[in-house]
Amino acid sequence: MLEQMRRSSQSLLIYVLFGIVIAVFIINFGPQSKGGCDAPDTGGSVPFAAKVDGSVLSPAGYRYAFLLAGGAQYPAQLAKQRHLKEMIMDKLIERELLAGEAERLGFRVSHEEVEDLISEAKIVGLGYEQTVPSIQKDGKFDYELFKRFVNFQLGLSPRSFIEEQRRELLATRVRQLVRGGVAVSADEVKDDFVRRGNQVNLEYVRVATRQHDSEAEPTQAETEAYATKNDAKLRELYTQRKFLYEKAPRERKLRQILVKMDAGGSADADKASDKGAEKKAEALAARVRKGESFATVAKASSDDARSKSRGGDIGWRRQGATTMGPAVEEKVWAAKDGEVVGPLKGTDGWYVVVPEGSREGDIPFEKVRSELAEDQLRQDKGKAAAKADADASLAKAKAAPTKTLKQVFPVATDAKGNETTGEGTIRAEETGLFSRRGSVVEGIGTSPELAKAAFQLTTENPFGGPYEVSGSYIFVKLKERKQADLAEFEKKKVELTREAALAKGESVVDEFAMRLCREAKEAKKIQVNRTMLRYEDGPETVTSYEPCAPPARM
Repeated sequence: MLEQMRRSSQSLLIYVLFGIVIAVFIINFGPQSKGGCDAPDTGGSVPFAAKVDGSVLSPAGYRYAFLLAGGAQYPAQLAKQRHLKEMIMDKLIERELLAGEAERLGFRVSHEEVEDLISEAKIVGLGYEQTVPSIQKDGKFDYELFKRFVNFQLGLSPRSFIEEQRRELLATRVRQLVRGGVAVSADEVKDDFVRRGNQVNLEYVRVATRQHDSEAEPTQAETEAYATKNDAKLRELYTQRKFLYEKAPRERKLRQILVKMDAGGSADADKASDKGAEKKAEALAARVRKGESFATVAKASSDDARSKSRGGDIGWRRQGATTMGPAVEEKVWAAKDGEVVGPLKGTDGWYVVVPEGSREGDIPFEKVRSELAEDQLRQDKGKAAAKADADASLAKAKAAPTKTLKQVFPVATDAKGNETTGEGTIRAEETGLFSRRGSVVEGIGTSPELAKAAFQLTTENPFGGPYEVSGSYIFVKLKERKQADLAEFEKKKVELTREAALAKGESVVDEFAMRLCREAKEAKKIQVNRTMLRYEDGPETVTSYEPCAPPARM
């Protein structure tokens, strides 16, 4: 069919014009090019993109799949973040393995079958059939539009495109064969409908342990006792972090006082605020120089919320790893231990800093033992304080069972009515209605314990927690429950059964393809040219791609 259309193409002039445009396309957008779009850079002379069980995937074939998947529309950074090129390589390897399996089973796909599909303005790309209206004119197939689409949008000749489609259709035959053997029972369909239909909406309060870490202030005696009791644990922690202590650049143990300026307002107001902050910092520095404890002054007056409760202690820092700014750091790193530096204007305001120690090179365990112990003890104390805070807040909520959590913990506002948030602020939020999905709780995170409890809460017993989730303690209150509508299930049972069979079929196909991939990889029948997976966003050009990885790319 396409051969007849090919013979009926228009004049020689059209071919000449096409030839010129194709040449320009190849020069500017071909596999060897870096221009025009974020296409795979093959270095200009790459012999293959991948070899899969005796089949060779050409660079042009990989580029075809890349463009067909809309890869040219992705900014390089987003494509890299989503592992777009790796995902395309995965799908092409899958296609070749399934096509090879189809040939082994005796399936055949002729060029005529491909041409019949294309004549209906349909193509198969990476396992999915799609319609291409742009190769039709007045609702009918148009060969010139088809050739333009293949040449200019996919970078292939019509003959090469037809061969790519032939491989796609072979793979499709096996997918259909595998799906055809899949069945779902009525109970499976009903159970899935009930699972998705049973939903809850939770109010919750999150108490972060980190906001209590800085409040914990272990004494020297507590730190030493902890270190003695947990020596093995600390040594293991030191081993895990050893890269931080080997050939370390010069580090300084620092305490700081920060005096911030009021943001906003006119230039004159900003200037006055800056002057006022400088005078305040000078007064604080004078108190320290007269003999008052730096830690005491910092706890009372510093505007740095993270270090204030720790007497200004920000720990060991390398130059360039503080928020002070380069100019302030230069003075600090030049100062002697115990010398009061400042006030100096830095990134966030005016700084007064005292270096308390220096170290560099290979730092042995004995030198960091107390530091590790203090850090771990602070975390333990912070965790205990956060748990106590969450328990107390939960008790407060239970004491007012008829009120929502948002009523028990109203949003705080300033004098102008603006919402205020800060360290230690108790804030109630909602998940919205969600159904059970393994251990994931909508809006909160992953917690098997909470995920299970969420669907056991009732109006008579609506509270749960506190649960430890991703560095926080969370308690919840059932706000709304929605039950699956079984009458609706009966109405849609046939449609739901079909959808469930399709979903299960896709899952079985994925498992089958993954098994083929792993077998081929173990037999060393997969070879990937990783330069095809290059992203044009910096000097690091080749990814650490491995075929047959779990399907979590996108």
